[in-house]
Amino acid sequence: MTEPTPSPIPPAANPGAADAQVHVFSPNAGLIDGVPVTAPPYGDIQDVVLSILQQRAQQLGAPTPATITDNRYGGAIRLLIHPDGTTEQLG
Repeated sequence: MTEPTPSPIPPAANPGAADAQVHVFSPNAGLIDGVPVTAPPYGDIQDVVLSILQQRAQQLGAPTPATITDNRYGGAIRLLIHPDGTTEQLG
């Protein structure tokens, strides 16, 4: 009987993995890795983005690094989003 071949480690589980690229354009619109995301009426795009990145971390079973560029404020930040939803700022 043969054992199943383990699947490769997901990119986000690797310490040198490429960050998810997030661009926020307004309080209710942005992109995650080029895919449009929107917040519901009276919602906030920040909550939507963090929720999607948390789901990604849960699916991968490892923290997801992300670079978030927010055009509303003209700045960028690097975060590590953990499967439990906690975040930490990266250098």
